Amino acid sequence: MNKQSNERFNSLIKYIEDNLCEEISYKKLSQILGVNEYTMHRIFLFVTNYTVAEYIRKRRLSMSALDLIEGKEKIIDIAIKYNYESSQAFSRAFKSMMGFLPSEINNNKNSIKFFSQYELETEDVTDEFDYHIERNIEFKFYAISMKTTIKNCHKEAPLFWKDNCKYIKGKSEYGLLEYDKTCSTNEAVYYMASKEKFENAKKLNLRTGNYLVFECNYNGSDYLYEYCCKIYRTIIPNLGCELEDLPDIEEYLENNKLRLYISIK
Repeated sequence: MNKQSNERFNSLIKYIEDNLCEEISYKKLSQILGVNEYTMHRIFLFVTNYTVAEYIRKRRLSMSALDLIEGKEKIIDIAIKYNYESSQAFSRAFKSMMGFLPSEINNNKNSIKFFSQYELETEDVTDEFDYHIERNIEFKFYAISMKTTIKNCHKEAPLFWKDNCKYIKGKSEYGLLEYDKTCSTNEAVYYMASKEKFENAKKLNLRTGNYLVFECNYNGSDYLYEYCCKIYRTIIPNLGCELEDLPDIEEYLENNKLRLYISIK
């Protein structure tokens, strides 16, 4: 991220930290980044590898563990302090993360799974991005799909292609990554697609949209994941783009070239 993006994201993290004991406004987080809520969620996911809700939950439970060790407050008071409706709900969430109940803290002080405040990497992203905007594009595909997560897609997608490439051989090749519609979870659907019909494929018609279109050399799935992360960390915040809830589209071209479409308003 460049300096301006860093400052915005640091302000977002500071807002979360300052309000762990209060209701955290997603609208406020979006305003800090200068984008809409859906875009904020997508950016946060690619920058931290966590959804906003997951990050906040882990930070609250981590800080509650320190309060429990200090021993000055009752469990119910700590539960309410960190926005849990009851001690039972707090205990369930705490055990899910830590592996033991809040009441068992004294016997497990060395077993706390503390989730630290996120810190941005300080190095600048120096890559040059070749991109332009294309408007009013309507994609129509034939596709097969698998359920995955944003974190694991770059590991699972190559295996999915390997198992099914025989069906698409000789046809146009596309990969689509469809996010959770609210981007409040890490869940995703990955599609192996073509504009030409192939065995086991179903029609997949995307509504007309506008796209940021990036062109790069394709050097493998790990490279593509890092390339996407850099786009979400730098280009999207700096352009102030608001994203649409359409899949990211990978178009595989000849000579290991790739065209990446990210839908914007």
